Amino acid sequence: MTRKPEESLDCAAKNRQGRRSGLQLNDLPIDVLGLIISRLPIGDAIRTGLISRQWKDLWRDHTMLTFSRATFPSCRMLNQQNFIRRVDSILQQHSGVGVERMEIKFLLRNARRDIDRWVKFAVASKTKELILDLSDLTRFFMLPVMVFHPYLDREGFYEFPCQLLDANNGGSHLQCLQLTSMYLKPAADFTGFLNLKRLNLIGVNITDEGVQNLLCNPNVLEFLEISFCRMLTKIHAPHFLNRLKHLQVDCCPVLEKIEMNCDLATLDFTGSSMTPLIFATTSSLTNVRLKTMPFCTGLDYIVTGFISNLPVVRMLEFHVVEYKKAISPQRLPKLIYLRHLKLETIVFGYGRKTDILDYAYLLEIAPFMEKLELHVQITGFFGQKDQVELALHHILCSSTVLKNMVINPEIAIVPHDAYRPPKRGAHNFVDGRDAAMEFVCKADHRNVVEVV
Repeated sequence: MTRKPEESLDCAAKNRQGRRSGLQLNDLPIDVLGLIISRLPIGDAIRTGLISRQWKDLWRDHTMLTFSRATFPSCRMLNQQNFIRRVDSILQQHSGVGVERMEIKFLLRNARRDIDRWVKFAVASKTKELILDLSDLTRFFMLPVMVFHPYLDREGFYEFPCQLLDANNGGSHLQCLQLTSMYLKPAADFTGFLNLKRLNLIGVNITDEGVQNLLCNPNVLEFLEISFCRMLTKIHAPHFLNRLKHLQVDCCPVLEKIEMNCDLATLDFTGSSMTPLIFATTSSLTNVRLKTMPFCTGLDYIVTGFISNLPVVRMLEFHVVEYKKAISPQRLPKLIYLRHLKLETIVFGYGRKTDILDYAYLLEIAPFMEKLELHVQITGFFGQKDQVELALHHILCSSTVLKNMVINPEIAIVPHDAYRPPKRGAHNFVDGRDAAMEFVCKADHRNVVEVV
């Protein structure tokens, strides 16, 4: 028995309608719908209430609360008052339980009562991760502002209420805390942060004593970052921090010493090469990233500085500005566990005494190295011997896949000390261009060299 074409079309339509009806979101259990909506940003989660009355209250159990300009895209003139009003409105409607992460990212001044209210909400909802970023700057702009505006007016800066996170007030649920652009003054008897595993202090005004008060009590801290803190002269942890494995210290301008009673696995430090780095032991320190200011050459720091005392380092990333020639080492350390070395250096071409080829010592220092990344930026090509040898023999003739090499005699980066770089037409500029054309371009058989 065969079906008529009309009957076949009707059956197919009914089957399609049945399949469509089986995919309706409204037919899902409420808890499943809530789980789906919880994956959305809080702003989008709230707007789902406009789709269906059934969804109107599902966002109230949202576990990820992020408040920034991006949260309120429809508000073109989002000033401080409007931002506070909108955040308050959302938190008042939220169930106040089950919050995993809460983030406030907005430039706020003279708003202590409002921010305190939000911190109390985070504590009451047993939030595990709290981020308070009260700055309008990204990390990229924090250092220039700190250098060129050291006395920037901080009137109206928020003072973080450490007493609200005291263990007696329920703050023990917090596991991750990031604070940016505020004051932090923990008292000597502060007992909070008992379960805190990660702490990031960025652009925070805190004293040496304040840091010591944070770290003096037994805790489970695993990751500590202290960056752009302009008041700190010393970072000291008197008691052994047995869980601390990762330390990041970035651009604290008056920092004179780091002394930590811990056994790190990872160290990320940006600052003066004269800053003593003292740790109870470095037996587990395998990953190191150092970016030092120009008080000694990179090779000197590797041979005689902090790096020479790292017995088991496996990965080393080192950024340095070269301004003088390294002293020929009498005795070379042996970093026998070092497998990966990434060296980034800026060499000034004018008025310098450096020699890039000194870094050949690295092959002796790390005899079992498997990967070497050497990033050299020469600002000002003046035709000096090591510049020509590096460009000709070590780059042009040795790099089989080189696509382009630009040689520019002009200085693109000015050294830290004030001086006048040579202008186009000066003898240094002419010598550099002539040397590039005479020695490098003549050996360029692939037409990859460009002299500007």
